[in-house]
Amino acid sequence: MILQINTFQLMQIIGAKITKVVACILKKKKKILISSRPDDKEFSGFFEFPGGKVKKTEFFLTALKRELLEELSIKIDLNKVVFLKNYCIKRGNKKIFINFFLCDQWHGNIKSMEGQVCKWTTIDKLESENMLLSNKKIIDYLNYNLNFSKN
Repeated sequence: MILQINTFQLMQIIGAKITKVVACILKKKKKILISSRPDDKEFSGFFEFPGGKVKKTEFFLTALKRELLEELSIKIDLNKVVFLKNYCIKRGNKKIFINFFLCDQWHGNIKSMEGQVCKWTTIDKLESENMLLSNKKIIDYLNYNLNFSKN
């Protein structure tokens, strides 16, 4: 019998402390939204996809909905959200389990609620943006799997 486990499961087995994070690829026509890290947070000035930490008793989608409301003042319909990819990264002694979702419908106008810069860009331009290195795998995934130019 072969036992298959993913990185997240292995880290749980060995007792590593893991921070769970959700992030959303907000799609509007052929563009996606990125936002800068606020000045008072680590890696300020770098761009990332909107989202944040999952609270201890929170489900991923509940956290995503809360984070987008807190950061961007928008409400998402969880029935319109699609899971894309997840992976673990290590940043110093921290282990972060990032879960990426796609959403192309929301209610409200996007507003910067934490002083971050929000801007629309295309997937092919993400490589030239000052993106956090932790987004490299999802950017590669988007380039390979999603052809936004046809949407």
